[in-house]
Amino acid sequence: MPYTTGAVFNPPAGSTHIDRIQISCLNDSIVVAINVNLQIFHFLGSTFTRVAVGEALFQVNPQQLVVQTYSVNAANFYEAQINFYSAVNTIVNVFALDAAGNIIAQILQPELTYIDRVTVLNS
Repeated sequence: MPYTTGAVFNPPAGSTHIDRIQISCLNDSIVVAINVNLQIFHFLGSTFTRVAVGEALFQVNPQQLVVQTYSVNAANFYEAQINFYSAVNTIVNVFALDAAGNIIAQILQPELTYIDRVTVLNS
C-alpha cells in the first residue's frame, strides 16, 4: 500500500527550519515480517524540480522498530513516499527534526495520502 506525505514546506531559516526527517516503521505483528520501500524527494529552486535523494528497501521483523533518517536541510519542500506490504500490522510515521534533534512537526500514518504507486526517478 503506497502512501505519500505530499510536498511538505521547509522554511529556509528560523525555528521551524527542518534539518532532517526520521521515518519510523513498526511491525506490530507477532509472527509475520513486513517489507518497506521508502522514496525520499527534495523539491528545489524556483521551479521546484523534484530530485530523488534517498531510497531504501528493507524488512521489519515482528515486533521490531526500524528508523530511517534523511537530510532535508537544503530542500524548499520534501516528500516521503512509503510502500509497505502486510499493511495490517504496520505503523509508519514521519517526524521532522531541527538541527538539535527536536521534533518540530510530525506526519502520523492516518495523515498520509494513499497513492497508486511510488515514484521512480533516477538519483
